[in-house]
Amino acid sequence: MFEWLKTHKKLVMVISGLIIFGVPLIIHILFKIEAPNSFFVAEWSAGELLSYYGSILAFIGTVVLGVLALYQNHIIKIEADRRTEILEQREYDSNMPKFIAIPTGSNGLRTNLRFSIRNISENLASEVELYDIKVLKPNNEVFWTSDTNYKYLSLSSNEEIKIELKNPALQGDGYIFSLEMQCVDKFDKQHKYMIKGICEKIDTFPVFKITELI
Repeated sequence: MFEWLKTHKKLVMVISGLIIFGVPLIIHILFKIEAPNSFFVAEWSAGELLSYYGSILAFIGTVVLGVLALYQNHIIKIEADRRTEILEQREYDSNMPKFIAIPTGSNGLRTNLRFSIRNISENLASEVELYDIKVLKPNNEVFWTSDTNYKYLSLSSNEEIKIELKNPALQGDGYIFSLEMQCVDKFDKQHKYMIKGICEKIDTFPVFKITELI
């Protein structure tokens, strides 16, 4: 409704003018015209009719003001909910553990890749576990799967854990190191992450990216 009013301002102004000035003018003209027969003779005065019409306008004005107040409250509620959501998201982000994964070495052709995972947030991560560790070929076909999961009691702020895989030598460019990680934050809420690192070239270390899973 309010969107329609915004897009039809001129029409609204014309209608408002007719309601405020047009109807009283019509009443005035009708009372100046002589009735053709007794049926059309008014049994009330022009003043009484104008007073009645004024009461109707006052009622309509009250209703419109009430609707505007409800609409304004609705807009305020939407804005308040949006701000609350932003504050809750900021609170969540400030209390959520964040990590980076950095390769630290390997043997020839990236055999036995070594890397570390560091907690770069100010928040403690508990019950840290790395699992579903594998190396994928460029076509996402599984090349190697680890039979070992890594578990840690906790990972404090700026603390890191070091992992050494037992993977075989890579056989070309574009191989992907893939693993999942989970932990519990200080509110006992569990978080899960996907960690992937692509070796663009066989003689380069993978560049790791950590994405939180929903």
